[in-house]
Amino acid sequence: MRRLYKSLVLLVVLLTALVTGIAVASWLSSGTGSGNAKATTAQALSTVDASASTTSQLYPGGTGDLKITIHNPNPYPIRVASITQNGAVTGSGGTGTCTTTGVSLSALSSLTDDVPASSSVTFTHVAAISMTNASDDGCQGATFTIPVSLTGASNA
Repeated sequence: MRRLYKSLVLLVVLLTALVTGIAVASWLSSGTGSGNAKATTAQALSTVDASASTTSQLYPGGTGDLKITIHNPNPYPIRVASITQNGAVTGSGGTGTCTTTGVSLSALSSLTDDVPASSSVTFTHVAAISMTNASDDGCQGATFTIPVSLTGASNA
């Protein structure tokens, strides 16, 4: 009798497990498909005055600091990695004719200039500008404008 009782209990337990398994299995499901997202189009970085300028006094054979304000119109932060000269340097406001400025920008690389989304930040790079002895005498007191190219990437 005990054996029959044990067998019935075991049968009830097994049937309960089977029924529960079927009930759980009926609630599980899986599938495949796809979702959509659209990426924004990156906008070009720019300098606020379309160039860079020096922040310290230059003289033939000397160096000066580069002062540059970078504008990021994108809705995400940007890290500027490099700044390079992109054209001829011009001088204005000197004591005379300043056709040959002798001024150049050393290429700046491995930078970590972070510009937040939709904002502008001013950076100063020490001793990034140099002036050669070829500079016209009339460049004394001039302000130099250096056209630049900026390279950066999202820093989100």
